[in-house]
Amino acid sequence: MNRSLIRWIIVALMALCLILTLSCPYVAGAEGALSSVFTEGGKPTKPEGWVFEKKYPVSYEDSTIKVTFEKLTVPHTLTGPNQGKRVNDEAWIVRIKISDPSQLRAAVAGDTYEGKHQFDAAEIATSKNAVVAMNGDFFKYENDVGYVVRHGELVRDSTSNPRRVFDMLLIDSEGDFHAVYSASTESINAYVEENLTPLGRTVMHTYNIGPVLVVNGEAQDVSQSAAARQGQYQWGYSIQRIALVQTGPLEYAIVEDGMKSKTSGFSMQEFADFIAEKIPDAILAYNLDGGGSTNLTAPRKVTTKKDGTVLLVNERLNRNNDLRPITDIIYFASAED
Repeated sequence: MNRSLIRWIIVALMALCLILTLSCPYVAGAEGALSSVFTEGGKPTKPEGWVFEKKYPVSYEDSTIKVTFEKLTVPHTLTGPNQGKRVNDEAWIVRIKISDPSQLRAAVAGDTYEGKHQFDAAEIATSKNAVVAMNGDFFKYENDVGYVVRHGELVRDSTSNPRRVFDMLLIDSEGDFHAVYSASTESINAYVEENLTPLGRTVMHTYNIGPVLVVNGEAQDVSQSAAARQGQYQWGYSIQRIALVQTGPLEYAIVEDGMKSKTSGFSMQEFADFIAEKIPDAILAYNLDGGGSTNLTAPRKVTTKKDGTVLLVNERLNRNNDLRPITDIIYFASAED
């Protein structure tokens, strides 16, 4: 074989390898992946990627993430202690699309799983370069319940505690959501062995609160959930609510309602029905910690300094001042250098 032919073959093989590399989503995603270390955050956002209406964000987009923000006014009648009162609630629907599962992240106050540190949600989100963030569950408030995994690390296994039984959200290493109802260590392990291990997937995050609100576009009967059976989370009357939703592969939404005042909001069943109506493509919607822990944050103000520098200030989108510091957040981050 002559040298010219050998050189031609080598060039052709190199070109084929380049084409396969650029067209393979797994390889492309691996290059844009963020660190699995939970104390590390995302890449800083690009000011030119943001669109604002007055001081509120409308969208953010770069080569690795796309986020849109929709603010709604929701008239309804309250249940519970304020039964019969008509209110116009403020609600937000945030749609997110990412390029790699590592861009769905968790962070904790004080960057430690130990203790009961509580920080402002916007402060935690800012430290991690979050494009958008929401509160998580309360695993640092109650350190003896639940099955807790963050960024692939088992933080706690206390499902045997009889005080709390959870319908658990499990997020796998490809960013897909799974529900484990009335979760125990045994049922979680069995679910993983049957549904994740054969696909080469692992557990990246778990959340213990619930309930599951929507499955494949259908609102669930909340009265049958573990939360309702135990009388948890004021499920039967109006309170501030927030949920994390998967809508497709690496596509998600955050939905919150009741942020205008501490006496507004939905019952858990109303919240499930609201999500099913507003997000018909919901594959699985999961309720997170509500009430005064309900937090939704994103860059809200744009300040231009005299030298032309644009500053993005991460703040709560919700206006209710009854909110409190929290122990952990779920956030979405850019992976663009």
